[in-house]
Amino acid sequence: MGKWNAVMSAFAILAACGESSNSWQKLALAPPAPPVIRSLPLGPTAPPPAPAAEVWRRAALLGCASYSLAMKVLVLSADGKEADLQAIETALGYHGIPFAVWIAAQNPGLLSADKLANGCAGNYQGIVLTTGNLAYSPDGGATWLSGLNATEWQTLRSYESAFHVREISWYVYPTPDQGLNWPSAGVDTSANPINATLTSAGKTAFASINAANPLGISMAWTYLATPSDASVTPLLVDSAGNALVSTRVTSDGRETMAITFDSNPYLLHELVLAHGFIEWLTKGIYLGEFRSYLTPQVDYFYSTDDIYGGGNYRSSSADLTAAHTWQTTQQTVNGNPGFRFALAFNGAGSSALDTLTTTAATFNGDYSFINNTFDHAFLDGADYAAAFAELDKNNQFARGQAFKNFSAANVITPEMSGLSNANVLLAARDAGVKYMVSDSSKPGWGNPAPNVGIRSAIQPAILFLPRRPTNLFYNVSTPAEWTAEYNAIYGSYWGRSLSYAEILDKESQSLLAYMLEGEIDPQMFHQPNLRAYDGVHTLLTDLLERAIAKFRTYSNLPLLSPNMEVAGLRVANTMARNDSGLTATLTPGVSLSLTSPVNVELAVSGVCTLGAENYAGKCIATVDVPAGQTVTLPVQ
Repeated sequence: MGKWNAVMSAFAILAACGESSNSWQKLALAPPAPPVIRSLPLGPTAPPPAPAAEVWRRAALLGCASYSLAMKVLVLSADGKEADLQAIETALGYHGIPFAVWIAAQNPGLLSADKLANGCAGNYQGIVLTTGNLAYSPDGGATWLSGLNATEWQTLRSYESAFHVREISWYVYPTPDQGLNWPSAGVDTSANPINATLTSAGKTAFASINAANPLGISMAWTYLATPSDASVTPLLVDSAGNALVSTRVTSDGRETMAITFDSNPYLLHELVLAHGFIEWLTKGIYLGEFRSYLTPQVDYFYSTDDIYGGGNYRSSSADLTAAHTWQTTQQTVNGNPGFRFALAFNGAGSSALDTLTTTAATFNGDYSFINNTFDHAFLDGADYAAAFAELDKNNQFARGQAFKNFSAANVITPEMSGLSNANVLLAARDAGVKYMVSDSSKPGWGNPAPNVGIRSAIQPAILFLPRRPTNLFYNVSTPAEWTAEYNAIYGSYWGRSLSYAEILDKESQSLLAYMLEGEIDPQMFHQPNLRAYDGVHTLLTDLLERAIAKFRTYSNLPLLSPNMEVAGLRVANTMARNDSGLTATLTPGVSLSLTSPVNVELAVSGVCTLGAENYAGKCIATVDVPAGQTVTLPVQ
């Protein structure tokens, strides 16, 4: 499904604005067509009633001193075709949470007790249903079936009750089975968006959301229904009090959440709510981590670029000072102390008497600095000696400048060149490189999964971190230049030329999506974008300011811009954990035990160990698990 919707009108204009030479430029990819609304005709039929004899009896647990849960989520899909299945997988992926998908139509009648638990050991800490009744049609709509039979439904519900495992129905047709009245209406929100607000309970459940502003539900079919009994707690409601998101405690002690609107990974309401869904499902304790990131990397620093329409430009001391002032405001006034620019530099463009160089030295500790090669050399055809010299000379330059936030482990090669060149990769390894960026818009160089990189097959010691190109082109430094080039490329697509304000509005949507979903990938920009075109403002800060303002409309989370090495280590740790064979077992309220056949370092959220990071009031612990040993952490 295309990354496009009416609310986020420019979310998926994936740019390849790229790197520069005087005779070469990549153009941004044209925006894809908007997707159609995909809403399952869920039908009014609730899951079959429970049989008299339970497959699972809570009494079976009474002989257990305690019970445990594997740190994994089970996603139940009817036939694997639901629009919100990808939304669920994406949300879990950006949190780094291990999960399994069970396609009911492919496994008829097979969801037995042993699939869910072994004695007092539960196999899953949370259950997600793509739809409330797992409805699907095997014949194109003539017949609708539930993906689980009566015995399977009771097995699932008995498991949730016995092991106190929460369940989310990511999209439901309201029925008394969810504690909701039958729907009073179904709404096509592409034509009639709904402004939803959080209730008092919703503000607690979705603490990361800015509850001062309504959340628009759009481009997704939505059912309107009110609670049918006192066990239901509405969390998100419309102006008439219909429960769009609600929780319920059933008579057998199960805790469930019901969502009455559809989703896909690109809809704004999904991006805003997904983190809260996951936190509620897992009760705040899970393998993985979630933060909101904004990491602008500015290439060609100290170098000169050609400009659209003629001429060239090199950033000045005044430009860097203006950018520094804006950055300081974001850090100290706008609640983002962890935000900062990363400057990818070419040392050959610097000199001892250069005012840009002296100003950068003055602000040394306030930026991240990344090796962009000494002469900005294109490396696809480079031999070992040339590649090593480009990297090593720039490393020496950085040491001479005493850059505080610099590591030889990080490299951005010009035009992302040399990534398949064995000579370059060997030279990079020998120069101490661990992390290189790739262009996520190129086939095969994007994220294989959310917040996952690509390990080099030529030099496995090197990890490629995908980077997001943007439509703020490398060769523009003023609003007039950007507007002219943008409209030359996209004017026919939009059907008219856009103003500078309209371009900012559309292009900031992509950045908003990345921040909301928790994507760690950095974004690509270039030094002409930092020109203080009126002495104060720059194209890049104008764009970022618009994106941050939109983000603050929906989220209270602080924005972070980790050094490339920090981001690389987080990505590498997630990949290593996924491949390690790690076993993680939660004894609720007591402990979390981690065992791995190999050495592994991993992030655990909701566990407050000594030295754990506190992000927006939540502990994120980094835990080392030695090979063959068990590490046990206390939990609340």
